[in-house]
Amino acid sequence: MVTLSKDLTGIAGVHWVVSKLSMRGMVAMPTIRNTAGIDILVSSKDGKKMAFLQVKASANKVKFWPTPKHDKILDGKNCYYVFLRYIESEENFQAFMVSGAEVKKQVNENADYYSKKGRKEFPYFELYKEDEAAYRRDWLEFVV
Repeated sequence: MVTLSKDLTGIAGVHWVVSKLSMRGMVAMPTIRNTAGIDILVSSKDGKKMAFLQVKASANKVKFWPTPKHDKILDGKNCYYVFLRYIESEENFQAFMVSGAEVKKQVNENADYYSKKGRKEFPYFELYKEDEAAYRRDWLEFVV
């Protein structure tokens, strides 16, 4: 496999998510690159339901992804993060879906932890082993 830059991995991830959602019968559109906090707008075919997705993709099998600081994370009712990690042996991404509210809560807790330790804040979301199956199922069952 060719080693991709972070930008190309991110773009590949966004288009992968759009493709998968489209194949499930949803209307999924990537946003332009300067739309803060939203990578994909997704709606039902009739346009009555909508969601906003932020995609974080890694070319490696990671267990955490850098995120914006907690105050920049969209956490409304229909805001979600899709965390992707590339599984080279499968030549495919593995996806996990998490509500923006859950991501924001964890990123805020991480910031508090770093602050108490007197260290510089590093905003990230960690995929804990005990949550992996649920977040994977949330991705596989997602419909707007």
